[in-house]
Amino acid sequence: MDGTNMSEPTRLIGRKEAAAYLGIAESTFSLWVSTHKMPPPIFGTRKWDKRAIDAKLDDISGLATDRKEDRYEKWMREQGATEAGNGGDSLRVWRDKKAKRQAKHKPQMALDAKLERIVLFMAEHPECDTVASIPGAGPHFMDKLIDSGAVRLIGTERSTFRYALTEDGEEEVKRIRKWRSLAP
Repeated sequence: MDGTNMSEPTRLIGRKEAAAYLGIAESTFSLWVSTHKMPPPIFGTRKWDKRAIDAKLDDISGLATDRKEDRYEKWMREQGATEAGNGGDSLRVWRDKKAKRQAKHKPQMALDAKLERIVLFMAEHPECDTVASIPGAGPHFMDKLIDSGAVRLIGTERSTFRYALTEDGEEEVKRIRKWRSLAP
């Protein structure tokens, strides 16, 4: 015998066990790990150290004492990473930068999703200029787009109204595309 107590619970636990240990859902535990409320798994594994979880829980609940290095930081150092090196605030910094980039390209005409689809279609298919040739468009929606300044009436052909994007509408299409490309 090696003298270990086999009835003692294991120190390393998986995601499911860690979530159960904390009394939360697995998805919540994953969110806490991604936002650094809980420590990451041990490098190269999918296992968490219970002591690291306890240390981080003590830290966020205010139970940690004011020492130069708390138990979580010690654990992180022993794992070969510091909070800064492991991206401690990098997620927040990245999200802040992304929000600033996204705000710069935010659509300005306050079009709802249906109206956005119509102007995007019109930009991609300028030859489709009647209500019948634009999917989802109707006289009511086209009137809303005219009121917003995204579309203008360019004439009639056999009692059918023809529409085109305005310059402001084309700029809004660019903003919508960029906004969507930056969306999470």
